[in-house]
Amino acid sequence: MARIASCLLICALFVAAHMLPPVVAGGDRHQLGWIPGGGGCSGSIGECEGGGEDGLGFEFEMDSEINRRILAARRYISYGALSRNRVPCSRRGASYYNCRPGAQANPYSRGCSAITRCRR
Repeated sequence: MARIASCLLICALFVAAHMLPPVVAGGDRHQLGWIPGGGGCSGSIGECEGGGEDGLGFEFEMDSEINRRILAARRYISYGALSRNRVPCSRRGASYYNCRPGAQANPYSRGCSAITRCRR
């Protein structure tokens, strides 16, 4: 009799452990415990997984935050560079960064080896 009671107790503990909601490291807001959730979102994966009122989630916020920091840095594209149909230096063969006559077109220098095919 004690053997049957201990077997039933072990089975009950096993079933109870499987009915508890799993612990998710990310903290899923859409989880309903052990009840399987239906497809309540008819948008894209980013809109459904993002959450929030506007449908934009943490991933999109991080992307805009990173872009904002990059654009706020000292090195930026000037408004003149963004203007349409304008070449920085229209002189043929001249460097975009150094438009003076006689300036070297490619001022980049690196070590000379057979693989880089450098000029000698």
